[in-house]
Amino acid sequence: MKNFGKGSMLNNLNLKPHNIIVAYTSEIDYEMHRMILAELKGEYLILDGSHCSCYDFDETDWCGTLFTRDELMKLATAEYNSKSPFWSMVRVYFGI
Repeated sequence: MKNFGKGSMLNNLNLKPHNIIVAYTSEIDYEMHRMILAELKGEYLILDGSHCSCYDFDETDWCGTLFTRDELMKLATAEYNSKSPFWSMVRVYFGI
């Protein structure tokens, strides 16, 4: 697992639209949250960001964590993620 905090080297990862596996955006509200799972060279990147309605996701400071497949599967099947819409989409994608 490798963490990329706000303002770090996320821009250097060369993430392209075809790398995105799933994306979840919370319901429309004053503050919104988005999680994205992408595959990069055999590892999996989870991007996490939120914004207030004054701005859009263009103004988001993203945080990211890079996982191996095994690490990602442990998170996807963890009891505490069982009701999460994002993790549900991850489980469906991987056939879990």
